[in-house]
Amino acid sequence: MVLNNFDEIKLSKEILKYEEKSKKIFTQTKDTNICWRVWGQGKPIIFLHGGYGSWKHWLKQINFFSKKYSIFIPDMPGFGDSEDLTKPHTPEKIAKNLLDGFLKMKNSDYNQVNIVGFSFGGLIAGHLSFHFVQSGVAPEKVILIGPGGLGAKRGPMEEMVRRTPSMTNEQILEAHKKNLGILMFADKSKIDKLSLYIQLQNTKQHRTKSRPISATDTLAKILSKQKIPLYVIWGEKDSTVGPYLEDRMTILRNINPDVRFHVELNSGHWIMYETPEIFNTIVSNILE
Repeated sequence: MVLNNFDEIKLSKEILKYEEKSKKIFTQTKDTNICWRVWGQGKPIIFLHGGYGSWKHWLKQINFFSKKYSIFIPDMPGFGDSEDLTKPHTPEKIAKNLLDGFLKMKNSDYNQVNIVGFSFGGLIAGHLSFHFVQSGVAPEKVILIGPGGLGAKRGPMEEMVRRTPSMTNEQILEAHKKNLGILMFADKSKIDKLSLYIQLQNTKQHRTKSRPISATDTLAKILSKQKIPLYVIWGEKDSTVGPYLEDRMTILRNINPDVRFHVELNSGHWIMYETPEIFNTIVSNILE
């Protein structure tokens, strides 16, 4: 990949092709104003992005799932085009505002909702599911991808490259490329200009500090308060997990003995971008 040939205008137009097909909806809630993008028709699926993320984390799922489902992808509060959340930033508050925003869109099939959450979004998915259950509507299925918040050790990884104001644009892109290889991808050859552009835009727009929340056991605690059909997917080479995959499985089995796991070989943390065809098939089979 030649970074001095990095055409942001061309890449933004590529993103726009997806966005133009969506309904862009803002929902004013008690604590914030949330930006949703909605595609397709059918049973609703809520997709929640990861930390330092936005709706663009799910770019390679939009066309596939919108053929059969209504897919709702918010920028969570403090990310992307959504407004900031009033402090303190807690997963409970984030999830409650997401539920309120979703219900304001008056989706008629909301009692058949599925929730899919990635990384920090997996943590929030557990809390959102709990709020659905409390409102009298249990999600049909909850699917977590490389979730944080289980109280397990984080995998050992190389230190991420910090960006500084003194860096040139090319140095910033090189830093993002390096960081994607450390954190998000198992196969560094899969890091393309679009994924780099998504990372560049997402990190510019993130304001909510997700990492301290992900380092807690808040997901484990909230899952123990509800009995839901639970599925968890990891890439075999997810750097956030490292050698501690079995620890995570044990935690989840103790909470929900019926939990189902899928570990995809040779995939990293951002599995739905790195191997989208495989990922889309896995999730589609779960949903059917």
